[in-house]
Order: sequence, then C-alpha cells, then structure tokens
Amino acid sequence: MSQITAAGWSEMSGADEQGTLRGRYKVLLQQPLPQYDSGENKAYKVEDLRDSNNILYALVVGDGVPFRDDIVEPLTSRNTPSLTSLHSHGVVHFGNTDYRYVFVHDMPVGGRVFEEGQGGLSEQQVLNVIVPKLVDVIINFASRELTHRNIRADNVFYMDNEKAGIALGECVSCPPGSLQPAVYEPLESANALADGRGPGTVMSDIYALGVMIVHMLGGVLPGEGRTATELYALKLAHGSYAVLVPKIPASSRVGFLLAGLLNDDPSRRWNTEVLIRWRDGVYERPRPGFGDRQAPGPIIFEGEEYLSPRLLSLAMTKKPAQAYILLEGGKVESWVRNSLNDKDASARIADTISGRMRISGGARRRELQCVSRVSAILDNTGAFWYREVTFSRGGLGGLIAHAFRSDGPVKTAIAEMLESGVLLDAIYVDLDRSEAGRRKDNSWVTLGRITDCYEFMEKRDLLGFGLERCLYELNPSISCMSSTLQGAYAKDVEKLMDILEERAFKLDGKINPLDRHTAAFIATRTKTLTKNFQKLSSLAPDSVAYTIMLIEMMGRLQNAKSPSPKPGLCMWVQVVLKPVIKKIHSSIRREFVLKKLENAMESGNIDRILKEIDLENNLRRDSSEYEQAIKEFIDINTGIQSLENGGKARAYAAKKYGQWIASVISIAALLSSFGFSYLHFVGF
Repeated sequence: MSQITAAGWSEMSGADEQGTLRGRYKVLLQQPLPQYDSGENKAYKVEDLRDSNNILYALVVGDGVPFRDDIVEPLTSRNTPSLTSLHSHGVVHFGNTDYRYVFVHDMPVGGRVFEEGQGGLSEQQVLNVIVPKLVDVIINFASRELTHRNIRADNVFYMDNEKAGIALGECVSCPPGSLQPAVYEPLESANALADGRGPGTVMSDIYALGVMIVHMLGGVLPGEGRTATELYALKLAHGSYAVLVPKIPASSRVGFLLAGLLNDDPSRRWNTEVLIRWRDGVYERPRPGFGDRQAPGPIIFEGEEYLSPRLLSLAMTKKPAQAYILLEGGKVESWVRNSLNDKDASARIADTISGRMRISGGARRRELQCVSRVSAILDNTGAFWYREVTFSRGGLGGLIAHAFRSDGPVKTAIAEMLESGVLLDAIYVDLDRSEAGRRKDNSWVTLGRITDCYEFMEKRDLLGFGLERCLYELNPSISCMSSTLQGAYAKDVEKLMDILEERAFKLDGKINPLDRHTAAFIATRTKTLTKNFQKLSSLAPDSVAYTIMLIEMMGRLQNAKSPSPKPGLCMWVQVVLKPVIKKIHSSIRREFVLKKLENAMESGNIDRILKEIDLENNLRRDSSEYEQAIKEFIDINTGIQSLENGGKARAYAAKKYGQWIASVISIAALLSSFGFSYLHFVGF
C-alpha cells in the first residue's frame, strides 16, 4: 500500500496554508465576532498577511446555506461606494476535512448607525446623511441589474471610529431577503417564508428603503408584535403608507418621500430616476397607494366580505376545505368575471374547478391543489402557496435548501407540491396570461427548471433524482449536503472527490461515497452520469452487478474530475470488493484475485483496480466451474446410490463385474509377460 496519505496529496497540490484564503487572508476562528453574524453564517476576525492596516472580518457560510453566487463576481470586480467592500471569497481549508466557504469584508469598526431600543434618529441625519448614501447603492446596483435585498436599519454601519463614513452591510452570504423582518418586504414577497422571498427587483430595495426610514425615525420596528400574515393583510387592505407612516413624526418632506417609496404598486412606486432627482433636490408629489385593487361588489367567504382578490386568496389558503366548497359553487369564478371584470382569470378558474388540470391523490389533496391553483390566479404577483409552503418568484431554491436544513413539514410539502404537478400547472397558467398586451416570460420558477423538477420527482426513488436533485439544480452555489462530508464545503465534483478521499482515508475506507445527496450532487454537476444512475437504481443494492457499477462510476469520476491517486477511496473499493471476492468458490482463484487486488491498490486508481482483478470474468469462470463440479458430483452420487440400492441385481452385477475384471487382469498379465520376454531377447 502506498505510504502517501490523503493529506500528503493535498500538500503536493500546493493548497493554501490552513485557515488562509488565497494565501493572504488568515481567518481566526478563535476570535469570533458575533455582532457581525449574518443569519446562520458566523463572523470571525481576519488578519491580512500583506497589509496589516486592513481591518477585516470573515463570514463563514453555514452548512447547506446557499449564497448569492450570481452577484459575488460583479461586487468583487467593481467597487461599490457606500457598501462594505467584499475583498475576496472562496474555500478555506481549516484542517482534515474541514473545508468552508468564506467571504472577507471590510470591518465597520464604528458599529451600527441605528441600535434597536435607543430611540429614533433625527430627520436631518436620516434624510441628509444616511438615505443619500443608500440611494447611491440602489442606483449602482440597478445599473448592473442587481438587487441588494438586505436594506434595513440594523445593516447600516459607521466604517470608522470617527463615524464619518457610512456604508450598507453585506448582501451575498444568504438567500436574498431571508434576513429581512417581514415588514420590510413589499406585497410581492411579504407573505413568503423568509428563505423563499427571492431576489426581487430594484423595486424591492426601494420599498425596503422606505421601511428603513420609518424604522430609523420611529425608533422601533414598524408593525412590531404583528405576524407576517397580519402585516400582509393590513397592507393589502389599507396600503403600506397608511399602515406604517402615521405612527412616526414626519414632516411633509418625509411624507412625500415615503409615499413614493411605499406605494404598493411597483409601477407607481418611485423608480431610480425619481430617486436621483430627489437626491439632487427636486421634490415631486408622489401618486398615493391604497393596497390591493378593490372590486365594486363583495364576495362572502366564511361570513366575511372581501373586495380584494388577494385578501380573498389569503383567506382561502387558511381554510382550504371551506374554500373548495366555495369554488365548487362557482361563486369565485362569477365574482372575478363580473365584479373584477376579468374574463381571462375567470376562465382559468373555471378550468381549474372543472378538473381539466391534473389532480393527484385523495379528496384532501384535491382540495389543496385546487385552492392552490386558484390562489395563484387571484394573487398572481404574490407568493405561491401550497400547504406549509409560500415562496415568491425566484425563491424556491432558497426555500428547498432551508427545508433540508430543518427537515420539517415544509420539506414534505415541497416534495408533494413538485410531485403532484400543481406548481407546474400553475406556472403554465401564469405564463399563458399577458401583461401590457404581451405574454409573460417569467413566473415563480422558470418553466425549464420546474419541468425538470417534476421529472426528477417522478423518479424520486432512484439515486440521483428526487427532491435532492431539485435542491442542487435550483442552488448552483450550495455545497453537497451529504452527511458523509460532515459539513465540509464541496461546490463541485472535483472538491467532492477530494473530501471523500480524505474521509475514506481517515476511516480506512469505511464510508458510503454515493448516498442520495452525493448521487444527486454528482448528477447535477456532471450531467453525464444520469443514465448510469438510472441503471444503478434498477439493480439490487446487494447484487454483484450493483457493486461493480458503483465502483465503475467512482472510477470514471476519478479519471475525469480528480485523476490524482486516491489511496483512501481505493481502500473503500477494497472494503466493498472483499465480500464479493469471498463468494468465489475456488480457494486458488479466490487467493489469486485477492492478491491481484492488493497489488492494484498501489496504483491509487479505482479504474485500474477493476481492470487488474477482472472480477466479472473471474466470477463468471468460477461460477461455470462450480456448476460443472456440482453436476459431476451429482452424477457420481447418483451412480453410488444406484449401486447401494440395487439388491440382488447389484450382487449379480458385482459378480459379473468381478469376473470381467478378473479376465481383464489375466489378459493384462499375459501381455506384460510377453513384453518382458521380448525385452529379454533384444538385450534389455
């Protein structure tokens, strides 16, 4: 066996010093900075090995937390004024198999601009100092088609002890909007679960800026004490401005600004152009917002009158069984057609109720799926609802990741939602409607993604498919969440192979390198092994064919993605193969194959081990020889039994057989005598 350890191979590859990012940023895990934690991501002090004047901190991404990979590169490639600088990011090796993804930022040493419980800030400080800086960030992001999604009162900092420089905090380490208090979310995402809020648009950031102003001026979180659902309902009924602004001291200047920022209709909300004019001192009278549109006539549900289709949708999701009865009676369809004057939506509701769309499961599921589809029609710009699940456009990936981390009812509901096709059908219906005379081109999930996920759930029992496959397809930045990795970060198959190698080496090969998570991760990141996973899953897990194919797949991955020697994974191959080899009946052949296995282990190459021992051929030949031996044994045993059970016939046959043998011996003796006589006469 090779004496080069897995750690040795890592050293030979030129890996960074432990705990150091890109040879420069030393992450000091012994010096945590909890005041800068970001959700499940923990903050630590950083030492800049090249410039000791830099005061930095690192956010270490938690296991299974998807970060915003799409905005990382734009933020590192170009500096954004008034935003805490992102210096670097990447995987850091802290020891053994402890790999973690790290973001290194400037540390805002002056602390937070606003502290909860210490009273409100002055209007002059908020409007003349803080807001212009944040407007600059929003404009900068919008010019690059990015969203911050982390604008709130406790994420604004003084960058120095003199409190001269102000900057907005980080926005890359967590799913967009996941850390925001619910009140900061506009109607499009206000009812979604935190990790399922999605990236939103620049209008989401502009709305959050308005709530932040209310928060800073009032000194307390707006809507404190109310649930997310209660706040959502209040905003729908009365409008965000009416719900949030009257409770704070506000001048006409503040009132105009907030009326523009907090308009619940994104098309009427102030955009970046208006914000630029406001920043430059040109004040405009905003168009007021009043929550959701109102129908001229109400619909009654559970004794309550509803004029707002989105409020009706919300009420129906709280009581789906009663909502289904209302839908079956045709009242919702009629109300939408006549009171809302929306014939298109009415027709789509009619199609749903009439059963023209797929419905799976029993009566309870039928109710849930029907109400979910109609809710999506009534509230087509808000969050999608199904059982315990609510998520906004682009938010499903983050929500699935959270569901796997918490492993509760949300995970079960997501699996049921994807498997049943209710979301797929709702997206088809959503895309079929038009906006401003043009057909929609986006929905809660892209059509291609949701179609793939529906197919993955159809094969949910197979390795490489199911909800795990959806998790990795929808989260390109997330690490493999297999328990075998024990939290180590692996973004691609190459790093996955390296970590599996180290784990296998440490445990003498006693690991499971291809569980449901690693299989789904590999299938997503390689795209070339899907058929192999289908075939593998069709084989019995305890069969020889399954074992050999499993090893073949790992061999292919080693050769294609990480061709360096893998002594640890070769030990895993040995652990897996020995029970199979012991099934060889011939002790000579068995020892021969075991010896070949020992010799092949030196190569560190999984594929070469399989070729060297030629296990399938040896098993086939052994089986053939064993069957032949069994057949011969049966024939001999049958003959013996015939002789033993023959009675008189056996005695008679034995007598005749004895006489025949005696004759043969006599003739043989005579021939021998002739032979010896001949030899004597010829001189031998």
